[in-house]
Amino acid sequence: MDAEWDQRLASSRSIETMRRIAQDASRLGDDATAFHAHAARHQLTANEVVYYLNAYEYGGEAGLQAIRNPDIILPDVARHAIKTITALLDERFSGQPPCRITEEGTAIGIYEVQQRQNGDVYLFPICQLRLTLATRQWHLYWMRAFDAWWPYSLPDRGHKYALKARVQQVLDDEHGCFWG
Repeated sequence: MDAEWDQRLASSRSIETMRRIAQDASRLGDDATAFHAHAARHQLTANEVVYYLNAYEYGGEAGLQAIRNPDIILPDVARHAIKTITALLDERFSGQPPCRITEEGTAIGIYEVQQRQNGDVYLFPICQLRLTLATRQWHLYWMRAFDAWWPYSLPDRGHKYALKARVQQVLDDEHGCFWG
C-alpha cells in the first residue's frame, strides 16, 4: 500500500470529488492492480482512495462530511458523550479505566495513559469519535501507523451509528486496531 499521506490534502477535496472517487473505487472490487491504476490515473495515492472509500462505505454522505468538515460537537452533547463513554469504560475496566477522554471540538478522543521506561507518562491514541449533527451519526476512527485518523467499519448489528455501539466496537477491538 502507498505509504505517502497528506491529511490536509485528503481532507480538503470537495464532498463531490470524494464521493466520485469512492463510488468509482467501489466498482473495482478486490482487483488491487485496477485499484492502484485508478488511483494513479487520478493522481491520488492508494491511501487517499481507500480513505474516501471507507468513509463513504461506513457513513455515506455523512461519513464524507465527517472527514471533510466535521461538525463541532455542542458542549452539552460532548458532556453527555463523555459520561456515556466513561461509564462503558468503567464497566469494562472495573472502575479504573486506563484512559483519558478528551473533548476536541469536532471529536471526542479516547487515549490510553501509558508510561515509558523512564517513568514519563504519555497518552496513546485509541480512537476518535465524530458526530454528524444533522443525522445524529457517530463515526468511529482509529489511528493508522502513519498518524492518520481512519474511518472504522460499522458494527454488524444494533443501532450502528449510536455512541454506545461505536464504543462497544472499541472495547471489543475485533480487528486489533485500538488496543493492539
